[in-house]
Amino acid sequence: MMPRTIPTCVPLLIVCSLVCLSRGPATANPPADSDITEATLAYLADLGEDAAQRKVWVYFADKGAADASALEARLRATAAALEPHAVSRRRKTLGPGLVDRHDLPVCATYRRAVAACGAEIVRESRWLNAVSVRASVATLRAVAALPEVVRLLPVARGRYVGRRDARSPVDGCRRLPASRPSQSEGPLRFDYGPSYDQMAEIGIVTAHDGGWSGAGVRICLMDTGYWREHPVYARLLAEQRLIAQWDFVNDDGETQDEPGDPEGQHFHGTVTWSLVGGFEETELIGAAYGAEFLLAKTEDTADEYPAEEDNWVAAMEWADAHGADILSTSLNYIQWYTYEDMDGNTAPITIASDIAAGRGMLPCVAAGNWGTMDWYYIGAPADADSVIAVGGTMPDGTLWYDSSHGPTYDGRIKPEVCARGACVYCAVVPGGHGGPDLYRQLDGTSVACPLVAGAAALLLEAHPNWSAMQVREALMLTADNAEDPDNDRGWGRIDVAAALGYGAGVGERAFPASVLAQLRAWPNPARGRIGFRLVGDEPRDGPQTIEIFTPNGRRIVTLPWQDPTAPLRWNGVGAGGAAVPTGLYLARVRGSAAPAVRVGFVR
Repeated sequence: MMPRTIPTCVPLLIVCSLVCLSRGPATANPPADSDITEATLAYLADLGEDAAQRKVWVYFADKGAADASALEARLRATAAALEPHAVSRRRKTLGPGLVDRHDLPVCATYRRAVAACGAEIVRESRWLNAVSVRASVATLRAVAALPEVVRLLPVARGRYVGRRDARSPVDGCRRLPASRPSQSEGPLRFDYGPSYDQMAEIGIVTAHDGGWSGAGVRICLMDTGYWREHPVYARLLAEQRLIAQWDFVNDDGETQDEPGDPEGQHFHGTVTWSLVGGFEETELIGAAYGAEFLLAKTEDTADEYPAEEDNWVAAMEWADAHGADILSTSLNYIQWYTYEDMDGNTAPITIASDIAAGRGMLPCVAAGNWGTMDWYYIGAPADADSVIAVGGTMPDGTLWYDSSHGPTYDGRIKPEVCARGACVYCAVVPGGHGGPDLYRQLDGTSVACPLVAGAAALLLEAHPNWSAMQVREALMLTADNAEDPDNDRGWGRIDVAAALGYGAGVGERAFPASVLAQLRAWPNPARGRIGFRLVGDEPRDGPQTIEIFTPNGRRIVTLPWQDPTAPLRWNGVGAGGAAVPTGLYLARVRGSAAPAVRVGFVR
């Protein structure tokens, strides 16, 4: 379908472009809006009678504000209406102003003018300053003639990238034995069951042992629907960490299968949610099992192309309004687009993703499963410059064969990072696609993506002052291919344990990943006495010390550690001889590369 060659005149960008939120046009002479509109109308005319069933974006010239003072008043009102969680997130990126013109609604007068032409308005996007409509070609020509309309563009339709592999897992997954940790690794906080390997190999287990769970971080899943009755969600629901849900296909508040939905509609979303938020010991511990969640149902599996771009953009704006910190979505849009459109500035869904990042959210997007197909490359919105496009790896860290490749058309390296995309142990819906079981091993960048989204939540919990771009940077520059990123695995397979200790300055690491050691604590939380040990590759010759701090950084005791090859135990007594109160504390090895560990003490 598309050649696998890149124009030699397109340069590769280097790491210094990591934190850029806007790069400007990808080509010297982008097509004029009138050319795009004419191409859209010609495309629809070729569809004949089917054209009226297809949705089209109608873009407006402005937000309709009469003067600067009126615009400022609308911006103040918009900022005042923000949800508190969204306020704290936006402040890190947008500063005290909190909002910009992207946040203003579409002008109501413009909407009415489009409707008066006979078009059916389906969705409104304040970020794109557009509405999606259904209309005949003749009606669309009348819409295009309106003075406030600047462009018409088809609403793209896409596929969630786990559809094929989620229904037909490869034989290699059936043969992969479920692994558990060896005794030499010391006591762990949880029994991960068959999910241990996929979490341990990217540092999730170490982060969990340090007390990080994603608590207080809000993640929005955008997928096919979610079967909330699976036992892996019992803890999450009991703790009331499902903040909100919305079905953008049927426009109601139920994201689980309803009468009239295709059988098994919620299969794929159940899979992806479990990897980031599930918790059932001896079976599956999700990467950010303690986070809060928003569930958006954006795809209709009854259609060959179940994901419609305007639903996805609407879900992003809904997630923003509900305070989402991280977005996780496992879909790609390539229908209507060419590889040349994968330039970070063309697809509306790509543009909206970068706008989401500009509001302080971190979109984590599956790179795509096109690696052995004619398309070969990533699909939108993975081409956006401010997302984390997630590729898939085999259990040994090599590239999963179907994982989509970079670069973007304008030469940027993709994907950003990878996580396991083969033989991933997931929660599934029993019956139908899932067979009789509640758990199953599946393939796809769709299952790699939520692992990275969960990892990002752990970093944001540990570093609440970090922006989304600092979290992105930390994951990329501590991954295992960071010294020589390429267009297969990007910066490589992530290492959350290393990223937790990353220095937030651009290009600066708190310690080299190659000498990383881990300080582990058990039991954690503890009552009366807690033990520490060092595991990993850092040399441990000679005496060391462990320092214990309160969460606000006050050191309460320094413990001599004469033999770091042996465990050290602390009885919860401070430097003055008094027992510390119940609470959370930080422990670190003085002078070591090991990141601090959060520990809990109970009296």
